[in-house]
Amino acid sequence: MATRSMSIYLLKPGITVEESIKDNRGYQEVEAPSSVIPNLRVFLKPGNPKQPWWKTYLGVESTLSQQSNSAMAFVQRGKRVFALAFGAGHHLLKEDAFVHDFGTRVVLNAVDPNKLKSTDTLDPESSQRRRTQIPYDGDLALLSFTSDSSVLKSLTGKAKAEYSDLVRSVTGAASLRVTTPTEPGDLALLLKRLHTLYKSKDFRRTFPDIAQVRPVTDPAIVDPLNEQLAAAVFDLTAPIVLTVPDVLDYHDEAYVQFSGRGLSEMFDDVYIKHYREYVEGKGATAQSFTVDDLKHDELLLLDGNYEVRQRWSIFRSLVFETQEDEGYSYHFSDGAWFQVATGLLESLQEFLDPYWVDATLPPHTWTSEAEYNSEVSAATGSVCLDQTSMSPSGQTQVEPCDILRIGEQSIEFVHVKIGTSSATLSHLFNQAANSVHLLRTSEEAARKLLRLVEDKAGARTARHVADALESNAYSVSIAIVSHKQTPEKKSANLPVFSRISLRRVLIALKAMRIPITVQLIPDATDRAGRAKPRKPRRPRQPTPQ
Repeated sequence: MATRSMSIYLLKPGITVEESIKDNRGYQEVEAPSSVIPNLRVFLKPGNPKQPWWKTYLGVESTLSQQSNSAMAFVQRGKRVFALAFGAGHHLLKEDAFVHDFGTRVVLNAVDPNKLKSTDTLDPESSQRRRTQIPYDGDLALLSFTSDSSVLKSLTGKAKAEYSDLVRSVTGAASLRVTTPTEPGDLALLLKRLHTLYKSKDFRRTFPDIAQVRPVTDPAIVDPLNEQLAAAVFDLTAPIVLTVPDVLDYHDEAYVQFSGRGLSEMFDDVYIKHYREYVEGKGATAQSFTVDDLKHDELLLLDGNYEVRQRWSIFRSLVFETQEDEGYSYHFSDGAWFQVATGLLESLQEFLDPYWVDATLPPHTWTSEAEYNSEVSAATGSVCLDQTSMSPSGQTQVEPCDILRIGEQSIEFVHVKIGTSSATLSHLFNQAANSVHLLRTSEEAARKLLRLVEDKAGARTARHVADALESNAYSVSIAIVSHKQTPEKKSANLPVFSRISLRRVLIALKAMRIPITVQLIPDATDRAGRAKPRKPRRPRQPTPQ
């Protein structure tokens, strides 16, 4: 029996066909025989015949033309209206007119969990998007889906046997993409059963962890959250952080600046206070400030010569969280909103907080991370290994740690990082795990470490370190330098996706039987209040004629 593919949207309750359609999209409603599909309305957009670009490119003289027609069909079933998109018909729908998790929920309930084919996932921490496909039937594990750190954006697979008379394969995102043998006269029955699948919660048994972190795309939810985000810029008590949304090398001299309303002063580091004062100085108030201002204004990263190296919108550079619904929190990171189950937050806190200790290193009072590592090492009789590498020849550089603390019977690898941005912390956590794993698996890396220690602290200290490595008498400490004044909150000081990343690393280190602690180091510097004088630019040299 022939099958057909179509994309199906579910309109929100109470939304009419007229309310769901965008204006001026070139679509015209046409009459359709209601006897075939009851309650059917069809909108068409004929394509314009065009010559393919490659005809001229290849010098082909034959007369060629191609066109793509589009359609959107609306079918009412009971009190709900379904929209069926063909071609580029989905462009006719308003973003706030349809249910944004319809496709995902139907697929989670209808798909055979052992006959999956493809996943589209998002890593909120790094903003990496991946499509993973396998040439055979498999489960989520084979598709490399990590439930606590990946957001499922789309899932494709074969339908369960009990639904094979309706659909053969299903793909779910905001819409539902189905391959179905259903004839027009049975379309109403198909839509009814799909709606039943959408309302079902059975998927929670089959995929118990898959909905712990979900992207939020529905404008009806996003718009009020964005209003809260804009208001939080002026709220001194709000849990909002401005950060560079990328991994930075703090060994290089760098400054930050704001633009969009004229250039601001330059600063040594990124703080929401600076941005708030910048917009207030340009006349912005809590009442007039909107999310469009956040998308328009920019954060500039400057190098040591005060030249712009990178730039991001303020909108993308903010981290914020708020609890709106019972059982869920909403987290904003890298320009997107995510709904996080409260149960996940509670499990993260329960797992992470026991690793938290009071600060065992002195407060940060120097101008850079490199200077802190050097001065603290000297003051505590430790070995500074910052900006060194123990990686085997031909491999990517891997630092053993920043500070190697030497105890009487053991040693401690301390990894230090300034700031609590997700990208920065992910780099720190991975460094802690990768360095220990490399020491455990590479004799060359261990020898390089001992040579580094001997060069910096002498042969006696190197022998002590060698004995500690031989007897596994070593531990790891993650030290996060921050201006946050809430050490009692422990892991809650970190963005939620950093907590997820930290748990993953702690599990890996625990599997290697490595003792590990996490500490928050007070940042006592006044980097937040010090502007930099602007260096005059050199005149541009004329271009030779």
